[in-house]
Amino acid sequence: MLPETIGRYQIREELGRGPSTIVYRAFDMEANREVAVKVLAVEQAPDISQRAHFKRELKMIASLEHPAIVPVYDVGEHNGQPYFVMRYMAGGSLTQLIAAKGKLSLEETARIIDRIASALDHAHKQHIIHRDIKPDNILFDLDGNPYISDFGVAKPAATSDASPSEGQVGTPGYMSPEQMHQEMVDERSDVYSLGVVVYQMLTGRKKSRLESKTSPLRSRPFTQPSPDILSEVPELPPEVGEILNICLAENKRDRYVSTLHLARALNKAAFGEEQVSRFLDRYGNWAAIRTSLFWIAGSVVLLLGFFWMFAGGGNLPFLSPAPTPTASLFPSPTAVPPTETFTATVPTATPQPASTPIPTPTVPGGADMIALVSGNDIYLMNTDGSNLVQVRSENSPKSNLQWIPGNRLVYISRNCAYLLDAETKETEQLSCFNANELLEGYSVSPDGKLVAISIQRTLNIFPFDVEMLQTVTTRFNLLDKKENCYYNQFPFREVLWSKDGRRLAAHVIDTRFVNSDQVFLLSVDIENCANVALSRLDTIPGGRIAFDSESSKRLGSFDWNGKNLFLLNDLVRNDGFGNLYLYNSETREAVKLNPINGECCYRDPHWSPDGKYIVFAFQRFDLSDISLYYIPFDDLQDGGPFTPINLPSRFFSTPREKPQPVLRPAP
Repeated sequence: MLPETIGRYQIREELGRGPSTIVYRAFDMEANREVAVKVLAVEQAPDISQRAHFKRELKMIASLEHPAIVPVYDVGEHNGQPYFVMRYMAGGSLTQLIAAKGKLSLEETARIIDRIASALDHAHKQHIIHRDIKPDNILFDLDGNPYISDFGVAKPAATSDASPSEGQVGTPGYMSPEQMHQEMVDERSDVYSLGVVVYQMLTGRKKSRLESKTSPLRSRPFTQPSPDILSEVPELPPEVGEILNICLAENKRDRYVSTLHLARALNKAAFGEEQVSRFLDRYGNWAAIRTSLFWIAGSVVLLLGFFWMFAGGGNLPFLSPAPTPTASLFPSPTAVPPTETFTATVPTATPQPASTPIPTPTVPGGADMIALVSGNDIYLMNTDGSNLVQVRSENSPKSNLQWIPGNRLVYISRNCAYLLDAETKETEQLSCFNANELLEGYSVSPDGKLVAISIQRTLNIFPFDVEMLQTVTTRFNLLDKKENCYYNQFPFREVLWSKDGRRLAAHVIDTRFVNSDQVFLLSVDIENCANVALSRLDTIPGGRIAFDSESSKRLGSFDWNGKNLFLLNDLVRNDGFGNLYLYNSETREAVKLNPINGECCYRDPHWSPDGKYIVFAFQRFDLSDISLYYIPFDDLQDGGPFTPINLPSRFFSTPREKPQPVLRPAP
C-alpha cells in the first residue's frame, strides 16, 4: 500500500524498488513539480549497515554536480526512515527506449553515450566508480536528454574492491570481469559496462546478449573474443566492432582508459570527428602509456643525478649560494641624502589641495556580465569568468537569450518565454504556446517597449506588457490584440532590432537560394503597420559568401550591432559550430574572420553593448573542448594570440553544447 505522503511530498505511484529501497513518483506541493523520492523500505526495519549504505549513496550523489547526473533536491526523515528527493525523469529509461524503437542508429547512440560518458568521467575524477551502468540506470527528461541515476552500489575508487560482506556488486551481464572476481575496480570497469550498453543500443536487444551467458557463479562473463556486432548489424562501419572489442576486453589494461575515450571513438565512427589526443590514442592502450611514463621517469632520474653531481662541487652557478646584499633593495622612509639640508619654515597659510576628479573605471565593451548556457542551465558571470553563478531553472534546452532593461534576461525554453531577474535569480513565465505552435523568436526592443514574437513562422510585434503577455496561450491570442502588428510575408524565425527600433534583422527561410537560411534586413513602421508592409533592404549573406566544402551552407547563429555590421557562422560540425564571417550591409561585402589562428570552428558570436568587443564560443575543428573568448573587435585583424575566458575544467560537458553567451550593458 502506498503511503499518502513522505515529508511534504504527496506520493503518486511506485516507480521501482531494490533489496532495501523504494523509489516513488511524488508531487512537491511547495515547488509545484513532480519529483522522485527514494526511501528505505518500511516493510522491515533497516539495520545499521543499510542506513549507512543509504547515506553513503546520498553523500556521493550530493558531491557530484554535472548536467547529466540526476540531481538531489532535498533530504529528510519520515517516521524514522531517511529519504532523499531527486528530479523526476519523465522521459523514461534507456531500457524503455530500446524496447520501443528497437535498435538505435549509430548517431543517436553516439549522442547519448557522449553525454553519459562525460558524466561518468566527472564521477571518476571525484574518485567514484558507479559499478552498475545499465540501460535501467540511464534516464531521460521530456526533451530526450540522458542522465545517470542510481549510485546505490557506487563506491570511492580508493576502496572500490567489493568487501566480503558485499559479495558481487552490480548487474550480471553488465559486470566487468574484475567485478565478477570481486577484485579492485577502477574507471575501466565502468568503461566495460558502458560498452555492453552500446552493444545493446546498436543491436536493439531488450537484454544484453552477455546477460544470458553470465552467472554470478561463473569465473568469466563470456568467452573471448567478445560478440561480433557486425554479424548482427552489418551496416555498421567496421570500427564499431573494434570499439566494442576494446571496451569488452577481459583484461582492463586493454580497454579505453576513460569513458571519454570511448565516447570520442564512437563520435568518430558516427560523425567522422578526430580524436582529441594522440597520446591517448583510440585504443587507450595502457601498456603503451606505461612504457612512455617509464622513459619519462628514467629521464628525470638521470637529470636529477646530473644536477646532484655538479651542484655538490659548486659548478652550477645558479645553484651556488647567493652573496649577501650590502644594501637594501627598498629605500628607507627616513633616509635623507647627505648633500641636502632642510630648514623648517612656518607657512603663513595652508593651501587647500585642488580637487582631482576620480576617474571612472572603464568596462571593456560596455558590458559587466555574461549570461550563458551549459547543460540546459543558465549561468551568470563577470566578463573575465569570475563570480560564476548557476541559476536554477526548468531542465530543458534554452535559446534566444537577451538582456533587456531592468537587469533582466529573456529566454525561450520548452515553447515558452521566461523572464529572469539577475538580481534575485528568480524566474517568471511570460508566454507559453501550444505544443503544435513553434516558438522561435522572442525579442524585446532596445528601449524595452516592444516585443517581436516569431510563432509558427509568423511575426507579431506589440507592446512589451508582462501582465498581458502572461495571458497568451496560443498564437490566435496575439491576433486578437488590436495593438498587434502582424506579418506573414516571410517564414520568420528569430528577429533582432536596430538601435533606433526602425529596422529588423530577421532570420528567414528563403527558398530562392540553395542555402535557404538567410537574414533579411527589413524596414519597419510600427505606427502604421496596418497600412505599411515590411520593406526588404538587404539579403544576408545572399550569394556573397563562398562557403567551404565541408560547410552545410546553413546559418548556425548570427548577431547584429544594430547598425551595419553582422557576425554570423555557418554549420560545419557538432550542431552549430562553423566558420565565423563578418558582413557589412553598407558595402555589401563579407569576409571570413576565424580569429583563433585562422582555424574553424565558432558559434554564438555577439557584439558588446558599445560594439567594440565580440564574444563567441570556439571549438577547434579537430577537438571537442569548447572555450569562450571576449576580445576587442579592432584586434581581430592582428590574429591574436587571444586568451580564453577562464572557466572551470569541463564546464561544457559535451561537444554539442550551445553556450549562447550574451553581454549585459553596464549601468
